[in-house]
Amino acid sequence: MFDFSAFPVITTERLYLRQMTPADADAIIELFSSPDVLKFLNQEPTDTVEKAIGLINWLNDGFTRQDAIQWGITLKGDDRLIGTCGNYAWDREHRRVDIGYHLLPAHWGKGYATEVSHAIIRWSFENMDLHRIQADCTDGHIASERVLLKCGFKLEGIWRESCWEHGHFVNIKQFGLLRYEYV
Repeated sequence: MFDFSAFPVITTERLYLRQMTPADADAIIELFSSPDVLKFLNQEPTDTVEKAIGLINWLNDGFTRQDAIQWGITLKGDDRLIGTCGNYAWDREHRRVDIGYHLLPAHWGKGYATEVSHAIIRWSFENMDLHRIQADCTDGHIASERVLLKCGFKLEGIWRESCWEHGHFVNIKQFGLLRYEYV
């Protein structure tokens, strides 16, 4: 089982997943202040270097606590962040974890979210002794839903009006993937 002694680096055909550093602050600002990215997130824009470094530190703290791993996504051969992905809320007793991903809009529609999702799903099943990986998305976030379905997730239900986002309640779709379903 993964022991958190060193941050795992993952490579895919086109992408490189690595730990984020304060040097990634400008890319984090671009990502998490984009209205298109924030449309399906319930968070204030990350619009200053201080906020960006605070977010990077908070995301890296999950690794320190040994209950989450958040990777920065770069294109192979280019160290500039194009997004983030990771797993969080690792429940060792019930052998499950949640995953999520965010990409800069300029990189949407190229299959990167599916590629990184497959990579972190595979890594998580191989290294974390998991039985289940789960994810959720705001109802209406069709692109995110497509990524999950392409990766083999099953829609398990809808949490009706369970989150307050952008001044109104929204439905959240819950997806799950069991180890034996992932091929």
